[in-house]
Amino acid sequence: DEMRVDLLPVCWGVLGLLKLKNRELPRYSLLAILTVVALSATLAEAAAQAWPQRPIMVVVPYPPGGTVDFQARIMGERLAAKLGQPIVIQNKTGAAGIVATEFVVHSKPDGYTLLFASSAQTTSVPMTEKVNYKLDDLIPISASGNGPMILAVNAKMPVHSLKEFIDYVKANPGKTTYASAGVGSVAHLVGALLVARAGLQALHVPYRGGGPAVAALLGAQVDFYFGNSADLLPHAKDDNIRILGVSTPKRMPQLPDVPAVNEMIPGFEMAAWQGFLAPAHTPQPIINRLENEISSIAKEPGITKKLATAGVEATSINQAQFMEIIRKEQDIYAEAVQAAGLKRN
Repeated sequence: DEMRVDLLPVCWGVLGLLKLKNRELPRYSLLAILTVVALSATLAEAAAQAWPQRPIMVVVPYPPGGTVDFQARIMGERLAAKLGQPIVIQNKTGAAGIVATEFVVHSKPDGYTLLFASSAQTTSVPMTEKVNYKLDDLIPISASGNGPMILAVNAKMPVHSLKEFIDYVKANPGKTTYASAGVGSVAHLVGALLVARAGLQALHVPYRGGGPAVAALLGAQVDFYFGNSADLLPHAKDDNIRILGVSTPKRMPQLPDVPAVNEMIPGFEMAAWQGFLAPAHTPQPIINRLENEISSIAKEPGITKKLATAGVEATSINQAQFMEIIRKEQDIYAEAVQAAGLKRN
């Protein structure tokens, strides 16, 4: 049940041994190698069809109860039903998700250990922290959700629109403060990017998580917070804050009257995806099956509705689209890291 077939490197090794200097490879040798390659593909396909035969571990880099964990459990429950094997959620926290990511990267690539991560693990964290992995060590399977960021101010600020907010902060350079969920967090980076793109000056105040940052905003201890939608949507109708903008290209369905920031600052776009990734060298047939199942789950109305309650937009994208999103984010996050004044590794 742990069959893993990867004979292509062996084929190349045999080819190297058989090939003589300045001489052509004998026909029977080439035929033998092609036969081994074909056999390898056939056995790999057979192994993938037999998969899974035991529970699958999905590693989450964040504590239980958060947005990423919540989504992983919703998706995991349906994925278990689709695959006919239990999905075990394993929370491995620490070092901004580095602990979990490195654990998966160094796990056996057999389809039984997956990572359910957010964009930070492939963008900002490797840029600002020392990590023992690179992007090529992971295979993006499918992103199931997209978490927009929401710009909110405390009600004591004399602003009621995005334009008024930018004008006010610009007129008071260095006198306004913005919260984040910690140095290097997505909230820190999106806040810093907004300040830089709009030509503002504001003081960053980091907190230990989105919860404390929201509490500080509600208590008027900070002026604004560009935070995760899951943290701020429950307070959308609270009299202590005003929501002025969202980081997505288009307006959020939950906040149809709130403009996207790029309506005023063209090209401004930053969101945090959540999705499944696997260790490099996981057999492609297994990756393909996971992609198909995850994509279909993300389209289910019941799943879409559950994710929406947490401020997450359900998505259904293939492997190529997922990788394109990750690579596109590199430039955006690099700019944000520089705007935040963080050292880039």
